[in-house]
Amino acid sequence: MNKRRFFSNIVGAGSGIPLSELRTMIKNHPQEFVHKIQNLADSGKLKLQDFRNLRDLFLYTHDLQVPVQMEVMGAQRAITASAFPILTGTLAIAAINAAYATVPTIGEQLVTEIEDNKKVTTIAAVNALDNKVDEVKETEDFPEIGSDEEKVEIRHKRNGRKLTVSAESIEENELADILSRINALGEIAAEFVEEQTLRRVTDYYGSKSSAAEPYVYRPGGTGTALFSATANTPGTRAPSGTCVQNNALVDETDLDAARVRLASMKNARGTRISLPWSEVVVLVPYALIGTLAKIGNSEYVPGVENEQNNYGPRGMWSIPPERRLTTPKLDDLSATAWYMGMPKRQFRRKWKLRFEYVTLGADTQAYLNSRIAFQARIAWDCEIGATDYVYWVQNLSATTFPADA
Repeated sequence: MNKRRFFSNIVGAGSGIPLSELRTMIKNHPQEFVHKIQNLADSGKLKLQDFRNLRDLFLYTHDLQVPVQMEVMGAQRAITASAFPILTGTLAIAAINAAYATVPTIGEQLVTEIEDNKKVTTIAAVNALDNKVDEVKETEDFPEIGSDEEKVEIRHKRNGRKLTVSAESIEENELADILSRINALGEIAAEFVEEQTLRRVTDYYGSKSSAAEPYVYRPGGTGTALFSATANTPGTRAPSGTCVQNNALVDETDLDAARVRLASMKNARGTRISLPWSEVVVLVPYALIGTLAKIGNSEYVPGVENEQNNYGPRGMWSIPPERRLTTPKLDDLSATAWYMGMPKRQFRRKWKLRFEYVTLGADTQAYLNSRIAFQARIAWDCEIGATDYVYWVQNLSATTFPADA
């Protein structure tokens, strides 16, 4: 026996309760209608496809007005709007969220999220300057440390998509097409942000031989290549550079080379950075994840009798599966370049505008002009920036940077 799916008298045509009762509820309890639809959409108990006849749904709801709160420029405004776009819009955003969640991403494991509504965000990293006094003798004054500020900029990047549904699509009940386009909005948003994040944490444009915008690293506002094989570049705290050339991922010795380079990095006091191995991740293109898994899963060094693998399950530098990051999207940038370090300490993903969703209905100018029954728009504004250069090492199979290949 099938359980009843909904615990509300708001249901679609063919679901057991006539749309006339839905119309009656909207007319008599408009505020309750808005809250109930939102709760049902959030819980997944009501989906747009449950209303199998969009034409009837439109006819029964488009001329009814309901009160809603709309956020404009950060301020709340009380307005009245047609029940049709409120109903379909609420269910559409639930579908967009579901589609967004189905896209596998690793970007969130490579960055620290921040929010700032400015076009250009300036982050100051205050570095203690110690005078390296080794001991303070009794009765002597304790020395005072100074400080300097290394400021970096993170800019912004605006994006979004729009969906338009004509009255004809509603009248002809083109539900499959409408749902397909709604799902595409969520998938496009997720993929764009993921691809943008990968291009930034690999400094795809800024570190090529003919460096170009957008740079991920902007000290003092100046675009600067993040990865370099030159000593003391991009700064003196990277005494051997931030890129290991001729270090294709083949066996544990290549991980050794990356680890040693990472461990050579300096803090503002001129001493080596802390390197908690539990935070270190290895990012590889999909073409190399099998190689990394083979190294990480091997108890012993292949071809060497009884020599324990330091990167294996019991090794001192073990890399468990959750810290082996990969995505086929990285192969679009390079199938051979790979990375090691603590990216969350170095990269900030700044949201100037979190995902915003807006709908308009048949009581708008668009309907008068061209019979547009429903419009939906999503927008976002985010950018990724590096606040330092000592926590993330690039490894190349030869000497060619990914964007130059």
